[in-house]
This record gives sequence, C-alpha cells and structure tokens, in this order.
Amino acid sequence: MRINFKIKSGALQFTVFISVLIALLMAGLILYAYTFIYMKEQSKGAIENIQFSDIGMQALLEQKEFNTDTLQLDFIKKQNQTIKVHLSQWGIFEKGIAISQFRKKKFTKTAIIGSLLNTEESPTLFLQETYNALTVVGTTTIKGITYLPEQGVNSGYIAGQSYYGSQLVYGTVKKSTKELPQPKKNLLETLEYNLKQYKPLTEDDYISLEKNSKIINTFHKKTKAIYFKDPIVLEHKIITGNIIIKSETSIVIKNTAILKDVVLIAPTIEIEDGTTGAFQVIASKKITVGKACKLSYPSALVLFQDNKNNPDEVSVNPMDNKIFIDSKSIIKGNICYFQTKISSDFQTQILLEKEANIKGQVYCNGNFDLRGTVSGSVITKQFLANQSGSIFVNHIYNGTIENQNIPNIYGGIVLEQEQPKTILKWLY
Repeated sequence: MRINFKIKSGALQFTVFISVLIALLMAGLILYAYTFIYMKEQSKGAIENIQFSDIGMQALLEQKEFNTDTLQLDFIKKQNQTIKVHLSQWGIFEKGIAISQFRKKKFTKTAIIGSLLNTEESPTLFLQETYNALTVVGTTTIKGITYLPEQGVNSGYIAGQSYYGSQLVYGTVKKSTKELPQPKKNLLETLEYNLKQYKPLTEDDYISLEKNSKIINTFHKKTKAIYFKDPIVLEHKIITGNIIIKSETSIVIKNTAILKDVVLIAPTIEIEDGTTGAFQVIASKKITVGKACKLSYPSALVLFQDNKNNPDEVSVNPMDNKIFIDSKSIIKGNICYFQTKISSDFQTQILLEKEANIKGQVYCNGNFDLRGTVSGSVITKQFLANQSGSIFVNHIYNGTIENQNIPNIYGGIVLEQEQPKTILKWLY
C-alpha cells in the first residue's frame, strides 16, 4: 500500500524563512563581531595616537638643534602608526609640533617650549663679573640664589637715602663669570632675520587687516602674516594664533586691540596704557609699555640691536634704544635685550618703573635700571640707577628681585648651556 505524503507550501515557506532568518542572524553576529573588533582597534589606535604624540613632544623637549624638515621618529615600530615631529622658533621661544597617525586618523599636539626654571635651584640674579660690586640702596630687596662679581655686594647712599634692609642679600651668594649665559645661536639668528629680512613670500601668506575685525589662524595651519612698510595701528581688532604682524616702520597697539599668541615685529613698538593680551613683540630700536598694562604668560618684549659696527652711536631721543615699562604694568613672561657690541656704556637698555612688575625672566646684555619688582630671574651685564641727575653704576635703588611670588616651575629663553626644557603653553 502506497502512502502519499505531501508537504504543504506554507510549511516550505516557513522553513525557508527560518533558514534566511538564521543566516541573517549569523551574518549580523559576524558583522557585529567584526565591527566591535574594528572599533576597538580604532579606539585603541586613537588612544595610542594621543600617547604617541606625548612621546613625540617629549622627544622635542630633548632635541638640541632645529631641523627645517619634519622628522619621523624611528623608535616606534608598529604597523600603520607613525610619529612626526617638528621644532622651530616662535618669537624668542620654541614651537614644537608632534603628529601621530594611525591609518587615516591623525592627532596633533602643538606647544610653546622654553627652558625650565626652578625657583629653588635656578639663580634669582646673575650679575656679570665686571669687577664692580653691586650696591643696594633704599628699600631694595634681593631674595634667592645670587651670582655676583668677586667684589660682592655693598650698601650705599643715593639722594640722602641709605640701605634699609637687615641683610644685603636674602639667600645664597655665588661668584659670577666674565660672560653672561649665552642664548642659543639660532635664537639670535632668527631675531635678526625677522627684523631685517622677513616678508610673506606669496599672496596666500597674507591676511588683510582692513577687511576683518576678528582674525584667527590656528597653529595647525601655515603661518600667516599682516605686513606693511608703513606704520601699523592696531585698534578694535581681535587677532589670535599663528600670525606674524610686521611693519618696516612702527606698530602701535591700542588698548581696544585684543592680541593672543601673535608675534609683532617693527623697529619701534608702542603699547598703549591699559592694554591687555598675551603676545610677543620684537623691535630693533625701542619698545614702550604704557601704564597699567597686563600681558599674560608667556608674553615677551625683545629688543635686538645689531650695533657692533657703530658702538659709540647715541640717539638724541632718550627713549630710543631701550625697553621702557611704565608704572603699574604687569608683564608675565620674558623681557630681553640683546646687542652685538662688546664694549660697555652708560645708557639704560631696560627701564622698569616704580610699581611695575615682571613675573618671569629678564635677560639684559646691557644696563638695567630696576625701580620696580622682578619676580623670577634676572640675568644682566650691569645695573644703572639714574637718580638726582647722576648715573650710579651697578646700583639698585628701591628695586626688588625675588623668587617667591611666582610658580615654582616656569619657563625662560633657551640658553647654549645644557638645561632641561618645559612646555610653556599648549597651542591650538
């Protein structure tokens, strides 16, 4: 007897549906597993990108010399992952860039770099050996590690005032040398190039000052420039980032301008009363800072004079050839005067007025008239006190140099002598 057994079409369709559903579920599981592994690898790569950029930045802190090319670090051995670094000059500081890449993903870190200064170990004062003792008068105060000429320190009299302190120096006194600690050679070369030769090379390098009230250029992009042969007056402008502003004549910064991280270059630069910001200025003739200005860290005022061929030239304008900082101004960063002549004179190169304050480092390859307060470090060839119609050599009159009202670790210019570097500021 034959039994006819037929499967209904509905059951067959159900079987096919179940098979397709199982196949889709299996494919979904496989896709999920692949996606999970891929995302995990991508996430791990992104985290390692950040970690490797830190390694690249650390390598830059240890790098001694500049290289015009972007270098690829060869101690990272991992497939599809690379680290590239670049070190260059940005004003008087160094600019470090570390780029880590995993496949197509990149992570970039950019920072301003300077020498590491420690208030407990670094000198508060280094006065060059000129065989002339330091003389302190009035309410002068010196605190911290102090390097002085062999003749040491004395108390003196100016305008009928004597020295009122209980100690001549509040700290350790050591013997200085016949030469100041020298800045890096490439720093001086860059300053000279910026003042004498720098110009934007192509039209794409320019930024129009007139058309924009707010100008921003990140440090991840190419440096842009605002350039004029005529004087530049900056007012009612916000200018931020990787930008050089240069005039072949002069720059005036009004207190309505807001400048951040830019570099300004001109023979003369004037900062109006009440100006705030964080920027660097580089001049060859004079820099004047008005009253009650506040420049945030790491700002810089730099006067570079190539005067070795005319060492005896004296300007009739008493404000020329100097950095002048008026009363109640606060500068957080570096004040630097560099000159190429060797012979000494009796002209003032840096004048810090009463109630003005520098929080950072002062480097003066000339004469420093200190009437205000430096919290940090002073490296100078000589002090001058212009008082009562007379010039007193290596005298400080009512000035203060101390290392207490400043962070324990801060940054300065990079010197020729080996010293550790530190990050002054992370850029964007």
